[in-house]
Amino acid sequence: MTEEKYVTYRHLKKGQEISGAKQGNSWHGFKGYVKEINAAYVILELWNPGGPEERYPSEETLFGVEMTEDEIKEKYNKMAGTVVKAIQNCLENYEIGYHEMFNSWLSSDPWEMAQACVKKNLTIIGSCYDITPKHAMFSGELLDVGICAEDEDGDRFWCHFGSSDIEIMKRRYERYQGYMKEKGAR
Repeated sequence: MTEEKYVTYRHLKKGQEISGAKQGNSWHGFKGYVKEINAAYVILELWNPGGPEERYPSEETLFGVEMTEDEIKEKYNKMAGTVVKAIQNCLENYEIGYHEMFNSWLSSDPWEMAQACVKKNLTIIGSCYDITPKHAMFSGELLDVGICAEDEDGDRFWCHFGSSDIEIMKRRYERYQGYMKEKGAR
């Protein structure tokens, strides 16, 4: 579950990995590491520490950095709540559309699933227990529920998922909400 954000030089640290630089409407994608930071420029070592150096004007450049797990959870928390609620909506077999093998957007991590739904323009509609279960190819996990989603064109489809993963997802989300509430009370 990775995602980038763009920050000014003030948010950089020496040694931090950079995925690119944005100046005006121009984006330069690369892998680099912060070597030096000051108000005039940022020096990056390209490809690896000790690699060729390149200078970027500090005030004119935004730098691509990976978001932390907490930042991703904060960004997708509301959507994750929507996913957890929607996935518990029980549907009949005739409501779930066609079976789709493309299931890389499914996860028992509600924030990861929310992030995938946003990126792929999917909306979780619910789950259906009236499907033919199967076992996962590599893990052997029983996949006994169909998760139904709707794409941006309004077409519904479903993918196999484990009912135990729905419970895991609910507990993860509830536990995080309790943690955030407790953290806010301090």
